[in-house]
Amino acid sequence: MTRIGRYGCTAVVLLSLVLVAAGGDALGAAQCDAGGSGNQQALQSLNAALAKNRDNTALYLARARCFYFLGAYAPTVQDASEVIRREPNQAAAYLLRAKAGKMLGRIPQALNDYTAAIRLQPTADAHYGRGLTYVRELRGKDREALDDFTAAIRLDPKHVGAHKFRAEIYSRHDQFQNALQDSAMVLKLDPATPNAYCNVGFAHYALGHDAQGRQYLNTCYQKDPNPQTRGYYETEVRKVLSVRYTRKGGTGGGSTSGEREKTPLDREREYQQRVYESLRISGFEARAEACRTDSSKC
Repeated sequence: MTRIGRYGCTAVVLLSLVLVAAGGDALGAAQCDAGGSGNQQALQSLNAALAKNRDNTALYLARARCFYFLGAYAPTVQDASEVIRREPNQAAAYLLRAKAGKMLGRIPQALNDYTAAIRLQPTADAHYGRGLTYVRELRGKDREALDDFTAAIRLDPKHVGAHKFRAEIYSRHDQFQNALQDSAMVLKLDPATPNAYCNVGFAHYALGHDAQGRQYLNTCYQKDPNPQTRGYYETEVRKVLSVRYTRKGGTGGGSTSGEREKTPLDREREYQQRVYESLRISGFEARAEACRTDSSKC
């Protein structure tokens, strides 16, 4: 190789090192977080870095994260897709694209991306996101959602959201002891949330622990004086007491001759109707209508 050739190669190597270093500096100084006050500035820094170096995949991933926390979901999908094109096993990119896709209403793709992220790197965040998608966007997926919330809790025992939504599923299927355990954990992890007291109180009532149930409900109402909150939970308590009274009277304690045993679907439809009526009576008209048309919104 000639001297000029050697000098040329050296220059190329040095230039590459400068670009990589510049990208690394930009990446280190431009990280976005949920609610971060410097997210917009970080995005500008990443835009500038990518304008100089389009080959740095990590910069695309960092910018996708910034876009997501700034609520720009279409650009999030675009940058995450670019990362996946370059590095098909990048779990973080699948997770970001899943979250953004869900916000854009691209539910099948979001579920596929959550599943890919879990396959590559199972995290509590990925399992929780997929479980929440099952609960909120699809019907008849309680079992799948329950499995995901359980996996999320196994990976992060202090995951408040996973405990909260798993409790809701347990309650929906009359597994009130499990619902009480999860609701109590939510209260322990996030005692500032008034509804946590209400959920624990209602679970106690469902299990026949009326005194404890009333204690927690009263605390909930003190922390959240909204009359609609009280109306909703008191309506639910009255339903529990009504069912209990009927069973004690001997008319609701079991199947009578010729009566078809209720299936899980029957119970789910009955639950949907009860929640719909409770929401409507309590003044939550929009939520009641959403529940009536889609049980996952109950």
